[in-house]
Amino acid sequence: MESAVTEIFYRLSTAFFWPVALALLALFVLSLADLGSLLVQSRRRAASPRSDLPALANALAAGLRRGAPAQLHTLPMSPALARFWGLLEGRLARLDSHEHLDLWLDETLQREEMRVANRLDLTRTLVRIAPMLGLAGTIIPLGPALQSLLAGDMAGMVNHLVIGFGAVVCGLVLGGIAYVLTLTRERWARADLKEMENLCELVLRALPAAGAQA
Repeated sequence: MESAVTEIFYRLSTAFFWPVALALLALFVLSLADLGSLLVQSRRRAASPRSDLPALANALAAGLRRGAPAQLHTLPMSPALARFWGLLEGRLARLDSHEHLDLWLDETLQREEMRVANRLDLTRTLVRIAPMLGLAGTIIPLGPALQSLLAGDMAGMVNHLVIGFGAVVCGLVLGGIAYVLTLTRERWARADLKEMENLCELVLRALPAAGAQA
């Protein structure tokens, strides 16, 4: 009975080796591609203009005094804020009343936060899964390595150990890359969402000023 249970566990562990190995290799390649994409995004963000909040506030107030949507596209804005203003601009042009505008702005911000969170979920998951896959890829070859040792096949044992050590290194490097990607994108997301919140606050402040001067 004991030998049968041992054989079952041995077969199960070895059956998981190829799925774990292929998952490690595929995720490692994807993480390297994502790292390259991050470097490109970093250069683009460094070259993109910074948002000029005072100029945006003046343009919003002037546009609302005229009863027309403010044209902010000519002002310095980060790409994320320009995209967000594109969402707000169309809605402001169709509004008959500004009574519940604050609720709609909150909803729009929440959608942006959910979109950012969904984007970060992949790398956050990799931070946790990568060490698990690396550990599994290390432990699974130990069974065949011990059997090779018992059979006196030292070359086979060394080959299995090399595979195991390579798997744990791959898993640790993958986890490190995913951690760097997550930290960097979270920092960018916080900065972008803060600018969006500031823009919404400027819109809400400009409306009473426009109404008082009308």
